[in-house]
Amino acid sequence: MKNTIPKIFIIFIMLVCFCTQKETRKITDQFISIKNDKFIDAQGRQIILHGINLVNKNKSKNYLGDEGAEDFAAMKEWGFNCIRLGIIWDGLEAEPGVYDDKYLEGIDKRIAMARDNGLYIFLDMHQDLYSVKYSDGAPEWATITEDMPHIKDGAIWSDAYFASMAVQTALDNFWNNTPGPDGIGIQEHYARAWKYVAERYANETTVIGYDLMNEPFLGKAAQQILPAMLKKGVEVFAAVDDTQLQSAEELVERLATDDGRFEILQRLCNKEIYSSIIDVTYPIYSQFERTKLMSMYQRVTNAIREVDKNHIIFLETTMGSNMGVYSSIEPVVGADGKRDPLQAYSPHGYDLVTDTKFVASPCSERIKLIFERHGETAQRLNMPMLVGEWGAYGSRTGTLPAAREVVRLFEKLLCSDTYWDFSKNIHKTDHFKALNRPYPQRICGALKEYFFEPETGKFTCVWLDDKDLESPTVIYIPAWLKVDLRNINLFPVAEGYELTTVSETSQSSLLIIPPSKDGGERKITLSLVENK
Repeated sequence: MKNTIPKIFIIFIMLVCFCTQKETRKITDQFISIKNDKFIDAQGRQIILHGINLVNKNKSKNYLGDEGAEDFAAMKEWGFNCIRLGIIWDGLEAEPGVYDDKYLEGIDKRIAMARDNGLYIFLDMHQDLYSVKYSDGAPEWATITEDMPHIKDGAIWSDAYFASMAVQTALDNFWNNTPGPDGIGIQEHYARAWKYVAERYANETTVIGYDLMNEPFLGKAAQQILPAMLKKGVEVFAAVDDTQLQSAEELVERLATDDGRFEILQRLCNKEIYSSIIDVTYPIYSQFERTKLMSMYQRVTNAIREVDKNHIIFLETTMGSNMGVYSSIEPVVGADGKRDPLQAYSPHGYDLVTDTKFVASPCSERIKLIFERHGETAQRLNMPMLVGEWGAYGSRTGTLPAAREVVRLFEKLLCSDTYWDFSKNIHKTDHFKALNRPYPQRICGALKEYFFEPETGKFTCVWLDDKDLESPTVIYIPAWLKVDLRNINLFPVAEGYELTTVSETSQSSLLIIPPSKDGGERKITLSLVENK
């Protein structure tokens, strides 16, 4: 007969033993690896990475923020175990071939603070509008515009990708590896810069990997995107709406005003209509990803693997996939031509309301399409998925329902995520409870299902225990939720469970569930009550 612990005895143990358990020790002292579509810790457990972006785009501050040890301690308290930490090419290589170690020492300090709090980091080579000349990213010497004009008119900053010939030309020269001032191709410079970074952190276990480029974008091929979408939009709206738009020009005029933009966004809140419009751009984005983007990814991976075979390569899509266009990226390969064993899919997902005053009112159908398609791509690639950016709610009010809708999709997909982005007052935002949420951090085996119902306080987690593993399953419970000790149901009970705190001073909890000797499916349900 299986040896079990009576439930009343387990509850008694939990009531008297809220000590800090060994699971809260420093956990970033060994590399994270990958097995098929899962991130795996050094003990062989599946790990769900959940955290936040920490990216400084301010050149006057040398691209380093003012976050300190207390901020990293807060992230640990909030249940985060991962940070997407930005590095800026201009900060790293302001002159061709000259790398700024002082800048990297600032990165070192943040890695050290993460290590002290058991937080993993993956490094993100960040860019927006390609260059420091227009936003952040490439140094001026690597920004070859051929004297094309920069036009930044538009409702949101990213419109310049489609309007600015300077940005498009600079991007084309990057994708074509045009020689820089020293005669070396600028893309080759980029790869060598990554190699320099990888060599520095090759044996650093707090760093789990490298996000090769933030939201890579097309060059002049972008000029095909908007005309194709506008033409299709007019055609689709005419077919389904009595209020016909007569031309692409009229559609552009409506998009230029807040009221007009909101009207169009409402019309696009239909999965069939929306997908039919964005999918006309798929051949354009796909051609770019299969040729230019994958070529760059392979070049950079080759450079990194010369000095570092320990870390994960994180692959992003073009910006088009942020809004739901299918991605055509493929796995990178090693020197032997075989698939590199350490790579992950790291898309971003944003509804069309992002960066507008309507950010708290996204369209559910569009949101579902975006992340369902990301899930399909992750399956095609057979890679773990970490959504590198989502949210961007800032300090807007009324954002909690929108954030929780995205989180529910993450739960269904069993994926990892890093929210965009950190601020000193993020814990005061309306959407914070969606970030500071209960979830299984580490699973002794394979996660099958989990979800939290904020309306009822019910938390459910189902997994397959691996009887060959010795380390426990760990579930994080935030401080704003209290566990109803009378309503913890674990099946099978096996060795029971223990409730501990995240740290000696923490109000947040970790539920520690030792593996069962026999393995097999296990399920736990919790009743969580909001602390008033």
